[in-house]
Amino acid sequence: MLKQHSLTFYLTILTIFLVPLIPFRVEIGPIPLSTEVVLIPLLTLSFVYDYWKKNIRLNAFPIKIFLILLGAFAFISVVSLTQAQAPLPGILEIVRFVSYIFLFIIVTKTTFTYREYVTIATTFLMSVLLVVTYGIFSFVVDFNLNKAGLYALTEAWGRVGSTFTNPNYFAGLINFILPAFLFLSILYFTRTRTKLLFFGFFALLVISQIFTYTRSAWFIMALAIIMVLMTMPKRFWNGFKSIPMVIAALLLAISVVNLPDVQERTTSAFFVIESLIPTGMLQFNSEESPDQEQSDAAAANKESTERAVVSRTTLWKTGWVMFKDNPVLGVGAGNYLVRYSDYTEKYPELYVGHDAYSVHNSFLKVASETGIFGLLSFLSIYLYLLYFIGKEFLKNRNKNLLNQLLLAGLFIGTGTFLGQNLANNLIFIPQLNVIFWLVTGLTLSYVYTTYAHKEKIIS
Repeated sequence: MLKQHSLTFYLTILTIFLVPLIPFRVEIGPIPLSTEVVLIPLLTLSFVYDYWKKNIRLNAFPIKIFLILLGAFAFISVVSLTQAQAPLPGILEIVRFVSYIFLFIIVTKTTFTYREYVTIATTFLMSVLLVVTYGIFSFVVDFNLNKAGLYALTEAWGRVGSTFTNPNYFAGLINFILPAFLFLSILYFTRTRTKLLFFGFFALLVISQIFTYTRSAWFIMALAIIMVLMTMPKRFWNGFKSIPMVIAALLLAISVVNLPDVQERTTSAFFVIESLIPTGMLQFNSEESPDQEQSDAAAANKESTERAVVSRTTLWKTGWVMFKDNPVLGVGAGNYLVRYSDYTEKYPELYVGHDAYSVHNSFLKVASETGIFGLLSFLSIYLYLLYFIGKEFLKNRNKNLLNQLLLAGLFIGTGTFLGQNLANNLIFIPQLNVIFWLVTGLTLSYVYTTYAHKEKIIS
């Protein structure tokens, strides 16, 4: 049995199962050791061995432009180290980025069999189900919850991060995979039982997202669901009008509305949006009058939210100022935190009470660390990825339903992932990035191979 599959296949399964599930990380001197740090080199070695022994076959996936863009950003990052005050953080960050390139090459160029793709997908599904179940359980029993950032929360006792070190990271994973789950549950499967099963997975993702209490992620999740519904063909409504599916959707909506602090946190999210939009363009509340005074709770909600907004926008300003002072090569890859205290001392108005604090925006981080050329090369990677996914979707339009749904889910999921990076540094979180590039590469590889056109998955 073992001889029927390559080592690359087994290491791919191991990686896609363990990386979401095990938040293992220790420091050996200055070198971090984690699940992905162990598994990616093993996967790379297995790929080289299998290729040498001719145990695997490479497909014709057009990876050249991806490699040029990924390589360009890696090169610019290396050049930016000439400006680095501390080279080691930058070197480690570049090594991590290069490991994502190898990972993407391996899973896109390796030709797996149809059954191997199904096994990989099932393994990932099991891993995510365990992660989500653990997250919900931890909220119910108040175990290992994040107690930071509890703005506008009076009933909830913490934020769920599950097997991720931060609720924001867990929220990023959910928003990345959620569109595909919704597409598949409504449009692909024909049996009501299977539809309900996948819709149940989707419901668990939504509830888990609520328990992260990440406002930006809630907003992006809502946009993702709207985008999915807007791209649904007419037959979607026929598939969704079945009584069991309608009941399931209503139960989910009622459950979400009645979860702890949903209404308060949603109001807080609207306050955030209102605060970020120029005065007069958007009003969520009418002018106060004697009979329309805000309640004490609402006033406290708005006050705490405004403090959070000021803190976040100040962090963004810090990244922007750092970029303006170093527009060509930046301060050096991986050196934003190293130089943070220098800038809060130079510009006291940027100080938010911490000696070092993340910029909470991946694009500002790249700009401040690698300059304008680094930012442009970085953006080109993801813009080309979206273009490529869209091009493949048009190729498969009206030809292969499963391909269309996977590509549409990946397109929206990539968009939500990038959107959340406007408020967080998710692109620089190794655990989340490995999942992103692994799932993206495997999806594109599956769609590109002839196995995808067989569409044999049991509905």
